[in-house]
Amino acid sequence: MATPQEIFKALSAIPSYSGATILPNSTSSTLNIQVSYSQRDLERNVRRKYTRTVVASVAEKSIPLILNGPSVDIGDAIAQLSSPSGQLSVTLRSVAGEKKKHFVEIWSDGSILHLLETTALHDDFYADSTFGTLEWSKDETKIVYVAERKKTEDAVEKFNYKPDWGETFTGKREPALVVVNLDNFEVKVLDRFDADMSPGQAIFSHDSKSLIFTGYHRNPQFFGIVYCQNRITGLYQVKLDGSGLKHMTPDLKSARSPRLSADGSTLVFLSNTINGPHASCAKLHKIDLTSGKVSTVIDIVRKPEVASGFPGLYIDQLPRDTWVSPNKIFVTSTHRSRKTLLSIDVHSGSIEELTPPSQYPGSITVLFANTKWVLTTYSTPTEPWILILGRIEFEKNNIDLRVKFFSLENSKVEKAKAFYQPHSWSIVKSIPGQLDSLEAIFIEPFKSNTSAQVTSAVSGVKPPLVIFPHGGPHGGFAAEFSVLNLVLVGLGFAVANVNFTGSLGFGQDSVEALVGRVGELDVSECLAVRDHIMSTGVVDLERTVVTGGSHGGFLTAHLLAKDPTGFKAGVLRNPVTDIPAMASVTDIGDWCYAVNGIPFDMEAPPTATISDPEVFKRLRAASPMQHVEKVTAPSLLLIGAGDRRVPPSQGFSWWQARQNQIKKTQSHGVNRIQVFEGTGHALDSVEAESNSAYSLGNFLVEFTRVDHPSVSAGQEEAVVGRQGEGGRGAFI
Repeated sequence: MATPQEIFKALSAIPSYSGATILPNSTSSTLNIQVSYSQRDLERNVRRKYTRTVVASVAEKSIPLILNGPSVDIGDAIAQLSSPSGQLSVTLRSVAGEKKKHFVEIWSDGSILHLLETTALHDDFYADSTFGTLEWSKDETKIVYVAERKKTEDAVEKFNYKPDWGETFTGKREPALVVVNLDNFEVKVLDRFDADMSPGQAIFSHDSKSLIFTGYHRNPQFFGIVYCQNRITGLYQVKLDGSGLKHMTPDLKSARSPRLSADGSTLVFLSNTINGPHASCAKLHKIDLTSGKVSTVIDIVRKPEVASGFPGLYIDQLPRDTWVSPNKIFVTSTHRSRKTLLSIDVHSGSIEELTPPSQYPGSITVLFANTKWVLTTYSTPTEPWILILGRIEFEKNNIDLRVKFFSLENSKVEKAKAFYQPHSWSIVKSIPGQLDSLEAIFIEPFKSNTSAQVTSAVSGVKPPLVIFPHGGPHGGFAAEFSVLNLVLVGLGFAVANVNFTGSLGFGQDSVEALVGRVGELDVSECLAVRDHIMSTGVVDLERTVVTGGSHGGFLTAHLLAKDPTGFKAGVLRNPVTDIPAMASVTDIGDWCYAVNGIPFDMEAPPTATISDPEVFKRLRAASPMQHVEKVTAPSLLLIGAGDRRVPPSQGFSWWQARQNQIKKTQSHGVNRIQVFEGTGHALDSVEAESNSAYSLGNFLVEFTRVDHPSVSAGQEEAVVGRQGEGGRGAFI
């Protein structure tokens, strides 16, 4: 019988891919592939980053011969990039100490050619997907990156309030473009742009004389940016000295992720509808750089023509290397409950799915593409990530293409196999009486081994069921490898990842169908998934639990109140519990309005939030706090102390309300809470991720295992749990 700690530790030994590229020094017969990985170090509570060179012999069209080089820990390197010729590479490095120092390193032939300290010029580098930048000019004489502008030391100005960019960007307020000139080793931080615009995602123009970048606007109000594709953005061009700023997309209020074709003639980019849902169906646009004309390549898809048809694009950022020909790009997009690889013709707008579900039922993510090759990762809920190389072959017309895929490498962590190989998965769809936009990824433990189920942590002949809705609410689960899912499955639970209406990948109509119905439609659909799975007879009808984070925590709280006797226990991670109370303290106050169908204009936000009593009533009515007194099942809250998205006060208030109700009714109910310092909304520090998984698993086992002992009422006091602390309580 495995414990959550044993399962998590074994699965954490499997590295995940963070990037891959085919190096410029590759030949027609041999590919030199640099692969980047990350892996949890549970002893040091850090996520380790390392690289490895994979050599693939591709002279024959059969399966390539693969040679793996040694792994190299990149330590305090923030970002690395080879030059177009492969003769040089650049590393951005931040070195901790009494005072953090920043360096730009230029490497050649395995040694440092130039070392430039930039500590006095700027603060931290940006390496995220929103602002992060590291690019070479085509002539290899210049480099551009993004870093935090140096804070003023003026005795008065340094105390002026300037908001940061919210969740995951705490303390980061002013990203700035930085240009390095290798002719004279000048490092220039470009001046601020008009209207307090923040730059990111910069690339060089084809002639290397200017920069093209995404400008993020924050006037009159700052809004959190991460996970939010509905913000006001535009594409801009500026000379290398920061002069001559030009707005390239003046007729669009949303434009991001610029990617320039190899010949410099065409720029593609993404846009989303501003205001409203934070994530939605995206448009793909292009700019003819000769004429400056902006046109739409792929428009919003309201509803697929058939259930399996193209549902539109759901992409946060385009791949850095996306062009495979002058007219085609490769992208990854969500398609219902999968991530799939698409080929898009930017001239005709035609779309081809390269990884159909019949061959690739799991999820695939493109990491790199050029005119001959594509690198992707692929996984399923019960198979860890593998690295795939695709050979691109164009037909005689140089328009049509086909791709032949080869597996380059897969997980060799033997001790982890026992925690994913025995399990099975499927996508539950076409639930009677429900919308077509409702699906669930269902993972069954030990399907062919009844004895393993009986001897699992939860015991019993049939597994208990975990209902697990996602956050967002306009997000979604994909059929891919998840350590948290497999911790639960390894304990003997069946897990249903619920993609309720409003999830991405089902068409824009589905996204909008949830607006104004949160706490109602999504709740009823979670119950429908539960009832449908129970009707199949594969799970124990008496042992159902629920868990979720963010909006999933919101739904967990609602479900515990909606069906007080239908769930044996619930675990809420950073849950939204009281929407009007959240509106003025979250970094995304507009969300509170948007999901409830109340207009909120980011260009002209209200002077005071929740000032209208009717608005307050509407937001409160949708909140789980409205019904907290109905909750009787044992509950556990897991809170990130640094959460900017759903402030800890949301979880604290719900927990306190339950405490008050328990005392009032003298019910001796179970109501625990754990707080993790040094982490935010995603609970993604290694310490928080691991310990919250242990607590979640142990808590659900405690209230579902068949041999659950009876406990006297005197022992049943509500407790405030601490990291690693157990506890026991009777279900009343």
